[in-house]
Amino acid sequence: MKWLEVSLTTSGENAEAVADMLAEYAPGGTAISGELDRPGAGATVQAFLAAEDATPEVQQKIREGIWHLSQIVPLPEPSFRWIEGEDWAETWRDHFHPIAAGRRLLIVPAWMQPNDPLRRPLFLDPGMAFGTGAHLSTRQCIEALEERIRPGDLVVDVGCGSGILSVAAALFGAGHVLACDIDEHAIAATVRGAELNGVASQIEVFQGSLPEVGARLAGFRQADVLVANILASILRRMLLEEGLADLVGPAGWIVLSGLLQEQRDELDAAAQQAGLTLEVEAGDGIWVTLTYRKPSESPAPDR
Repeated sequence: MKWLEVSLTTSGENAEAVADMLAEYAPGGTAISGELDRPGAGATVQAFLAAEDATPEVQQKIREGIWHLSQIVPLPEPSFRWIEGEDWAETWRDHFHPIAAGRRLLIVPAWMQPNDPLRRPLFLDPGMAFGTGAHLSTRQCIEALEERIRPGDLVVDVGCGSGILSVAAALFGAGHVLACDIDEHAIAATVRGAELNGVASQIEVFQGSLPEVGARLAGFRQADVLVANILASILRRMLLEEGLADLVGPAGWIVLSGLLQEQRDELDAAAQQAGLTLEVEAGDGIWVTLTYRKPSESPAPDR
């Protein structure tokens, strides 16, 4: 079978944004490879399109998509090459490496053995683009969850993507995780990730967004921790119009990520308007993760 390979090399922090865009045109999957846990190391993003899907019009749309992203962060032109009779779904696996995340986790491709006995493996199939651990915002969210989650907590993951944050929450001791996404492929990926890591009984996966989360929380209680690693414009709308903060109980934590530095102030203003207090800010000058706390009705122990 003939495939068109689209590839470019960028930073690990930018790689998932590129892969997420390419996934729109490559339903068979995308791949991110390189030494993704080494600061400053390059990452190669690849997308593979079957010959019948790789029309000149689609190739031009890919070029335009990369150009638009390059207006935010520097990106090279993508390269295109035809591959004859090669099963890319197997060959790209050779390029993946485990990625350290937080103090305790090691993100490991599902077909590899862990190589760090001091870290707990989080097995993931990186065929699903967003949420492989390559993006700094993903790792920042894992670090925030590691600091905030306590045994038995009820955690909500809005826009769960690959399910990496839901699985991490369960491994950190969450008693129950509600994982939602509007994309059916993300739902399937999260279910598989939960099964790979033996935490399927802790994670409730469903298609939807805040209204569906609210309906399910009605059967439990308000969440202890909520994490959302999605677009800043969506986060702002959720805070100001859709009652995101109402899903979290008094003294609960809200971790918001996927933000560019220039989007930080506008989102923080929305969070303050929603009654939240900024407790921790993490960033590299490009991407920012903000951790908020909801006011407590009574003094709460430090967490």
